[in-house]
Amino acid sequence: MSDKQPIPIPAEQKWQDFRQIVLPVIVFLLCIIGVIILWWSKVSPSSVVGEARSENIILSSPRAGLLTEVKVGRFDSVKKGDPIAYIDYSMDPDFADATVEWVRAQVDLLTLTIDPMQRARTALSYNQLRLDWLNERTSVAALKIELQHSEKEFKRIESLFEDNLVSESVYNKAETNRDSYAVQVQQKTELVASIEQALREAQENDPASQLDQAQIERLDQGLSRVEGLLNDIVLYSPIDGEIGSISKQTGESVQSGETIATISSSEIKKIVGYVPQPILLEPEVGMEVEIRTRRLSSSGFFSWLGVDRQVARATISKVSNRLEAVGSGVLRSRTAYKKVLPFTIDLVDPDGKPSTVDLDGKRIKLDIHPGELVDIHFVGVGE
Repeated sequence: MSDKQPIPIPAEQKWQDFRQIVLPVIVFLLCIIGVIILWWSKVSPSSVVGEARSENIILSSPRAGLLTEVKVGRFDSVKKGDPIAYIDYSMDPDFADATVEWVRAQVDLLTLTIDPMQRARTALSYNQLRLDWLNERTSVAALKIELQHSEKEFKRIESLFEDNLVSESVYNKAETNRDSYAVQVQQKTELVASIEQALREAQENDPASQLDQAQIERLDQGLSRVEGLLNDIVLYSPIDGEIGSISKQTGESVQSGETIATISSSEIKKIVGYVPQPILLEPEVGMEVEIRTRRLSSSGFFSWLGVDRQVARATISKVSNRLEAVGSGVLRSRTAYKKVLPFTIDLVDPDGKPSTVDLDGKRIKLDIHPGELVDIHFVGVGE
């Protein structure tokens, strides 16, 4: 048995070994713990994601027609009541011509109900004047439709004539047809005006009517609708916002219900949150949540920690009763689609003021864009 004693290790050597071996391990473990705390408190990706929503309006055409002018472009700012597009509905010849012919037939039918001898003796009577007035207005409406068609045909032939693709005689014939219809419209319009003046005078002198006045009024309303087809319909912006997209341009044809433009409001009124499956926490109306934006601050190198990211608190206003599918562009998972339970967080109160508050209880307005994603944490859950 050896009686040798171990060589004593000086305290300085033990301290050196501690600093070189043990202390790095301790520091490494502390760093890991610190990173975990920072990750879960500041940078941890929330399983509940929200999307900022604003009012979105789709402008569409109520009937088939031709876009004569689009007044706006993409990303243009518009105010409520600003004109967006002008649509010519007279390009729907079947509807216009059929209505004109219907009104003409009804006027002719009413005219035949008057006794010929009586009509000859009272050619300037009140009822005959009204029938003449309706008849001439019908003719003016039909002539205006023909004038518009001849005008478009003339412009087409004019462009071909400038390129030497048609003869001068064809060009002159198209111009003559257009001018002829223009003269007829002018003459008929003047005749309608004169009959209308005589009608007012006859109404003052002898307002008695021998025809069904209610039927004449219906004819008048029908003809007024036809005349309205000859004027461009203007689509106005119903809200203040920004043009998101333009689906049709000037000169294109549009069908009934076809989208022309979309308008998005810049004011964000709510956030729609999505709780993915498995649902570990069922959201309820009135539950307080914390909204954290994902925008990086400009505070320097440590901005990625999220220390200066905007944080606000609000309450859940609505919860859906069914699951919906959303794409991978919303959730952090890589799955193409995933079932989620949506809920709504209102950002403004009924008076239009912000309903979100900061951590000190002061009302603030979230600085986010429509469609921007935010992280949502349920306050008091898991604490």
